[in-house]
Amino acid sequence: MKHYRLLLLFCAAAFAAALWGSVDCGARLAAAPEGAEAAHLRRLIYFHFALSQLAVLAAVAPVLLRHRAWKRYYLLISYNERGMHLNPPGIRMPRGRVYRCHLHNLATAELPPADAPVLVYPLFMLSGSSSGERLVRELDAAYACARRRLYYQPVLGASPWLARAAAERISTQLRPGTGVLVVAHGSPLPEPPPEPALFCRRLRELLPGTEVVLGYFGCQQPAAAAQLAGMQAAHVLLLPFLLTEGVHTAKDLPSEAEARACGKTLERLPVAAELLPGSGREEEA
Repeated sequence: MKHYRLLLLFCAAAFAAALWGSVDCGARLAAAPEGAEAAHLRRLIYFHFALSQLAVLAAVAPVLLRHRAWKRYYLLISYNERGMHLNPPGIRMPRGRVYRCHLHNLATAELPPADAPVLVYPLFMLSGSSSGERLVRELDAAYACARRRLYYQPVLGASPWLARAAAERISTQLRPGTGVLVVAHGSPLPEPPPEPALFCRRLRELLPGTEVVLGYFGCQQPAAAAQLAGMQAAHVLLLPFLLTEGVHTAKDLPSEAEARACGKTLERLPVAAELLPGSGREEEA
């Protein structure tokens, strides 16, 4: 960086000198009669113009060379094909460097070349065996014969953007006596994945005074149905901590009948895929 600053200073001085020389020669040319001296001044003007262009090129060339070194590929991996079209928030992805696949077609999918680092974006809501050990193992197998530089990003469920987007959606539906029940997928691991609890903490910070409760379906505790019954709010916004619509949203979430049984009303909010920017549209060029 220090050498680049010195180069910039040198290029700026050369450009200023060339500019001053062109202006000076132009003023002298205006007062000079036609002849050898006028021709000489014109050649000096061309020389100073060329020198200014070389100064600009010398300043820009290192940036272009470094840009080549910054080349990256983006690999977006979802659990199944329903999540392949989604775009993670907060990054601009050149179309030609984006590759998409899911866990079940890794063996046959087109993967980024091994000539540059690959940023792997797991489009999962939870960290766990699928988004961790299995993903790493299968990518290692896919790149077994190539020199690879894979840099794994946090799962989508850890993004603070999701909490902000959900809070904006919830704030339009809040009224006195309304609470939020976040329902996440249970995990067989000894410790629950941290993403749902982190998401709820962020929601509480963004929606002060709103009752935000976390429950699970599956083997994880506390169970969503029990959490619903224990909430103080009479009207509950049900927020599935799930990526896309599927079997879990159809069968495993608390129902309106369960809410009525404990004296509450229930209103379901969209899954995370509907909160993502540009989902279903082509990625930015």
